[in-house]
Amino acid sequence: MAPPSLVSICLRRFAIPTIVTASFAASQANAGFVGFAGLATTSKILGREHKFTKTTIREMSSKECESSGEPFIPADQILFVECGFGNDGHGQSATKAAVRACRNAIEFNSIPSINRLVPGGYDRLKLDVLLAVPPKYREGLDLDAVRDVFPYGETKITIQDGGMVAPSGIAIEKLGDKNQDMVVVCSSVTVGY
Repeated sequence: MAPPSLVSICLRRFAIPTIVTASFAASQANAGFVGFAGLATTSKILGREHKFTKTTIREMSSKECESSGEPFIPADQILFVECGFGNDGHGQSATKAAVRACRNAIEFNSIPSINRLVPGGYDRLKLDVLLAVPPKYREGLDLDAVRDVFPYGETKITIQDGGMVAPSGIAIEKLGDKNQDMVVVCSSVTVGY
């Protein structure tokens, strides 16, 4: 079950009117609600190391996330969790949307005391990144570009069905549009050691 505060955090973060009833929130949590419009579905687990980086990639549903065993970052070593969202209004690029979502989650943070907080400093920092990506646009997701958002630390990226596809209102060929879809990706970045 998702943490009870996740629904309200996402609603506040994305300035969505908070007219959510307790029963609706509970039903969404039981259904695997993760972030803004991020209802999960069962998917195949990849569990492979991503080449050229210290990035582990897993593709899973939120129910699998809850019961996947050892956490990447133990609860008592989590420094903070930030949520973000990004979209690509023209071009239908899940990569652009995911990069923007990750930047949105971390770009207003500075932790100058990492060397005192984390034994081993920046070299021991861990980032657990959860991306909710529309299934229709997952295939073209460039995980190296997502990884490049984070300047240091060992990164684990988990991808699940979610995000949103919304109409942009117009398809502009010069901007790379194949249709009027606007791709929205949600991110949750847990930082710890």
